Amino acid sequence: MKKVIIVDASPRREGNSDVISEKLAAEIKGADVEIFKIREKDVKPCYACDACKGQDRAGCIQNDDISGMIPKIDACDAIALVTPIYFGQVSAQAKMFIDRMYCFFDPSKPGMSNASRNDKKAAMICTCGAGPVDVYKAYADSTVQAFGATGVSSTKTYVCGNVNSPGSCKNNLEYMKAVSEIAAWLSE
Repeated sequence: MKKVIIVDASPRREGNSDVISEKLAAEIKGADVEIFKIREKDVKPCYACDACKGQDRAGCIQNDDISGMIPKIDACDAIALVTPIYFGQVSAQAKMFIDRMYCFFDPSKPGMSNASRNDKKAAMICTCGAGPVDVYKAYADSTVQAFGATGVSSTKTYVCGNVNSPGSCKNNLEYMKAVSEIAAWLSE
Protein backbone atom coordinates (compact mmCIF):
# COMPACT_ATOMS: atom_id res chain seq x y z
CA MET A 1 0.00 0.00 0.00
CA LYS A 2 1.20 3.48 -0.85
CA LYS A 3 2.25 5.83 1.92
CA VAL A 4 1.50 9.56 1.76
CA ILE A 5 2.58 12.16 4.30
CA ILE A 6 0.71 15.45 4.62
CA VAL A 7 2.62 18.16 6.47
CA ASP A 8 0.31 20.83 7.91
CA ALA A 9 2.61 23.78 8.53
CA SER A 10 0.12 26.27 9.90
CA PRO A 11 0.34 27.54 13.46
CA ARG A 12 -3.45 28.09 13.42
CA ARG A 13 -5.92 25.42 14.50
CA GLU A 14 -9.03 24.99 12.34
CA GLY A 15 -7.67 27.27 9.66
CA ASN A 16 -7.39 26.89 5.92
CA SER A 17 -4.40 24.55 6.14
CA ASP A 18 -6.42 22.19 8.36
CA VAL A 19 -9.31 22.25 5.88
CA ILE A 20 -6.97 21.42 3.00
CA SER A 21 -4.99 18.78 4.91
CA GLU A 22 -8.15 17.00 6.02
CA LYS A 23 -9.64 17.12 2.51
CA LEU A 24 -6.45 15.68 1.03
CA ALA A 25 -6.39 12.91 3.63
CA ALA A 26 -10.04 12.04 3.01
CA GLU A 27 -9.67 11.95 -0.76
CA ILE A 28 -6.32 10.20 -1.24
CA LYS A 29 -7.25 6.66 -2.25
CA GLY A 30 -5.39 3.40 -1.87
CA ALA A 31 -2.81 4.79 0.53
CA ASP A 32 -1.89 4.93 4.17
CA VAL A 33 -2.07 8.67 4.90
CA GLU A 34 -0.43 10.41 7.84
CA ILE A 35 -1.00 14.07 8.71
CA PHE A 36 1.96 15.65 10.50
CA LYS A 37 0.74 18.86 12.16
CA ILE A 38 3.90 20.75 13.03
CA ARG A 39 2.19 22.93 15.64
CA GLU A 40 1.39 19.80 17.68
CA LYS A 41 4.92 18.39 17.50
CA ASP A 42 8.30 18.93 19.10
CA VAL A 43 10.18 20.39 16.13
CA LYS A 44 13.58 22.03 16.27
CA PRO A 45 15.37 23.96 13.52
CA CYS A 46 18.26 22.48 11.59
CA TYR A 47 21.47 23.14 13.50
CA ALA A 48 23.61 22.88 10.34
CA CYS A 49 25.94 20.65 12.36
CA ASP A 50 26.53 18.34 9.35
CA ALA A 51 26.33 15.23 11.55
CA CYS A 52 23.96 13.89 8.88
CA LYS A 53 26.57 14.12 6.14
CA GLY A 54 28.51 11.13 4.89
CA GLN A 55 25.81 8.68 5.97
CA ASP A 56 24.27 6.00 3.78
CA ARG A 57 20.76 6.93 4.89
CA ALA A 58 19.16 10.22 5.81
CA GLY A 59 19.02 10.85 9.51
CA CYS A 60 19.41 13.55 12.12
CA ILE A 61 21.05 13.43 15.53
CA GLN A 62 18.40 15.67 17.06
CA ASN A 63 15.85 14.03 19.32
CA ASP A 64 12.57 15.53 18.12
CA ASP A 65 9.52 14.55 16.09
CA ILE A 66 11.06 15.40 12.71
CA SER A 67 13.93 12.99 13.37
CA GLY A 68 11.26 10.32 13.78
CA MET A 69 9.64 11.35 10.50
CA ILE A 70 12.82 11.14 8.40
CA PRO A 71 12.64 7.35 7.85
CA LYS A 72 8.93 7.71 6.99
CA ILE A 73 9.70 10.47 4.50
CA ASP A 74 12.40 8.29 2.97
CA ALA A 75 9.97 5.39 2.59
CA CYS A 76 6.86 7.32 1.48
CA ASP A 77 5.46 7.48 -2.03
CA ALA A 78 4.35 11.10 -1.78
CA ILE A 79 4.47 14.14 0.45
CA ALA A 80 2.21 17.18 0.53
CA LEU A 81 3.15 20.40 2.29
CA VAL A 82 0.23 22.67 3.19
CA THR A 83 1.23 26.12 4.41
CA PRO A 84 -0.03 29.65 4.72
CA ILE A 85 1.93 32.45 3.10
CA TYR A 86 3.03 35.06 5.62
CA PHE A 87 4.73 38.22 4.38
CA GLY A 88 5.41 36.62 1.00
CA GLN A 89 7.01 33.45 2.42
CA VAL A 90 5.94 30.04 3.72
CA SER A 91 5.21 29.92 7.44
CA ALA A 92 8.12 29.65 9.85
CA GLN A 93 6.96 26.11 10.60
CA ALA A 94 7.11 25.15 6.91
CA LYS A 95 10.56 26.66 6.50
CA MET A 96 11.81 24.80 9.56
CA PHE A 97 10.46 21.53 8.13
CA ILE A 98 12.02 22.17 4.70
CA ASP A 99 15.38 23.01 6.28
CA ARG A 100 15.35 19.70 8.17
CA MET A 101 15.26 17.86 4.83
CA TYR A 102 18.93 18.89 4.56
CA CYS A 103 19.79 15.45 5.94
CA PHE A 104 18.77 13.99 2.55
CA PHE A 105 21.20 16.24 0.65
CA ASP A 106 24.45 14.49 -0.25
CA PRO A 107 26.43 16.00 -3.13
CA SER A 108 28.62 12.88 -3.36
CA LYS A 109 25.67 10.69 -4.41
CA PRO A 110 23.80 10.46 -7.73
CA GLY A 111 21.15 13.15 -7.81
CA MET A 112 22.85 14.69 -4.76
CA SER A 113 20.55 12.66 -2.52
CA ASN A 114 20.88 9.77 -0.12
CA ALA A 115 17.16 9.01 -0.38
CA SER A 116 16.48 5.30 -0.82
CA ARG A 117 14.34 5.98 -3.89
CA ASN A 118 13.87 8.76 -6.44
CA ASP A 119 10.33 8.29 -7.74
CA LYS A 120 8.22 10.19 -5.24
CA LYS A 121 5.64 12.92 -5.75
CA ALA A 122 5.43 16.18 -3.83
CA ALA A 123 2.63 18.72 -3.72
CA MET A 124 2.64 22.12 -2.10
CA ILE A 125 -0.60 23.94 -1.42
CA CYS A 126 -0.41 27.47 -0.08
CA THR A 127 -3.07 29.79 1.28
CA CYS A 128 -2.83 33.55 1.44
CA GLY A 129 -5.02 36.41 2.52
CA ALA A 130 -4.07 38.81 -0.22
CA GLY A 131 -1.32 39.51 -2.64
CA PRO A 132 -0.19 38.49 -6.07
CA VAL A 133 -1.29 34.85 -6.41
CA ASP A 134 0.82 34.45 -9.58
CA VAL A 135 3.93 35.52 -7.66
CA TYR A 136 3.11 33.09 -4.84
CA LYS A 137 2.53 30.32 -7.39
CA ALA A 138 6.00 30.90 -8.84
CA TYR A 139 7.39 30.94 -5.29
CA ALA A 140 5.63 27.63 -4.49
CA ASP A 141 6.91 26.08 -7.73
CA SER A 142 10.44 27.03 -6.72
CA THR A 143 10.09 26.04 -3.05
CA VAL A 144 8.70 22.55 -3.69
CA GLN A 145 11.89 21.75 -5.60
CA ALA A 146 13.63 21.47 -2.21
CA PHE A 147 11.92 18.11 -1.85
CA GLY A 148 14.02 16.76 -4.71
CA ALA A 149 16.61 15.82 -2.11
CA THR A 150 14.07 13.49 -0.49
CA GLY A 151 13.67 11.53 -3.72
CA VAL A 152 10.90 13.57 -5.32
CA SER A 153 10.83 13.53 -9.11
CA SER A 154 7.36 14.99 -9.81
CA THR A 155 5.69 18.04 -8.25
CA LYS A 156 2.47 20.05 -8.28
CA THR A 157 1.58 23.31 -6.56
CA TYR A 158 -1.53 25.37 -5.96
CA VAL A 159 -2.24 28.68 -4.24
CA CYS A 160 -5.59 29.53 -2.65
CA GLY A 161 -5.71 33.33 -2.60
CA ASN A 162 -7.88 35.79 -0.71
CA VAL A 163 -8.81 33.40 2.07
CA ASN A 164 -8.64 35.79 4.99
CA SER A 165 -10.91 34.01 7.46
CA PRO A 166 -9.91 30.76 9.18
CA GLY A 167 -11.34 27.84 7.22
CA SER A 168 -12.91 30.03 4.54
CA CYS A 169 -11.25 28.18 1.65
CA LYS A 170 -13.81 25.37 2.08
CA ASN A 171 -16.43 27.76 0.65
CA ASN A 172 -14.54 28.22 -2.61
CA LEU A 173 -15.53 25.50 -5.09
CA GLU A 174 -12.56 26.22 -7.37
CA TYR A 175 -10.10 25.74 -4.52
CA MET A 176 -11.76 22.57 -3.27
CA LYS A 177 -11.78 21.15 -6.81
CA ALA A 178 -8.04 21.88 -7.14
CA VAL A 179 -7.35 20.15 -3.81
CA SER A 180 -9.39 17.14 -5.01
CA GLU A 181 -7.35 17.03 -8.23
CA ILE A 182 -4.11 17.04 -6.26
CA ALA A 183 -5.45 14.26 -4.00
CA ALA A 184 -6.26 12.20 -7.12
CA TRP A 185 -2.76 12.83 -8.50
CA LEU A 186 -1.17 11.78 -5.21
CA SER A 187 -3.30 8.63 -5.31
CA GLU A 188 -2.02 7.56 -8.75
